[in-house]
Amino acid sequence: MVDRLWLRLDAPFAAFRTFTAGWYRPTAEFLTHSAVYGLLLNVAGIEARVWEHEDGHDGKAPASLTREGLPSARIALGIPAGHEPPSIQIIYQQLHNYPVGRDAGIPVELAKGRKNNITPVRREFLHNIHAIIVVESETPLVSAIRRGLRGEGGEQRYGLPFLGDNSFLPDRLEVVAPMPARWYERVEGGGRPREGTTRLTIRVDRAGMTGTVSALFAPGTEAAMEIPDTAWGEVGGG
Repeated sequence: MVDRLWLRLDAPFAAFRTFTAGWYRPTAEFLTHSAVYGLLLNVAGIEARVWEHEDGHDGKAPASLTREGLPSARIALGIPAGHEPPSIQIIYQQLHNYPVGRDAGIPVELAKGRKNNITPVRREFLHNIHAIIVVESETPLVSAIRRGLRGEGGEQRYGLPFLGDNSFLPDRLEVVAPMPARWYERVEGGGRPREGTTRLTIRVDRAGMTGTVSALFAPGTEAAMEIPDTAWGEVGGG
């Protein structure tokens, strides 16, 4: 039996990195299926990662890996009726490092003991996020999310739920009744991209990115109660 849950999420800031370069760190233009899945697993008290010190980590990647046997689910994302998509804002920071190599950075004596390479970094983030999340699954995931939102089973959780960056916390994440939304639908076929088209990751391969799955999505022009088939992203499993 498929269990379905509707959630409302509001947040002032979020960031969902499509890739990360040293000097440019962009964000997708909306929540991603993979990030929402990770958020819901955290709420449900389900550990999604295999740490380097644990059995099952191959030791080849200097990072945590995705745990096998995670619950499979489908997730659809939308903008609640009456709201607009989040806006992309930009901040600039200084990236300080110690370059390696004879000709890297400036001469050590000129740095006078300070880091001898400073690079401006451009970081994008989302502002004013309003989203509807619909998750459905044949596994006990949905009931576990409900318990987590009620504050039950908190001893199995770690940290606070966040939105792509651990300083970006949601203002609101709660169960709601079904409501109309502008659903993010997969963009298929050729032609000119629709307004608001953005790439959303559905699955992330922590080991090497070769298994990462993403697709182009765009919000519908009209709010609707019915969720289009092209809005669903398959997550978990394996």
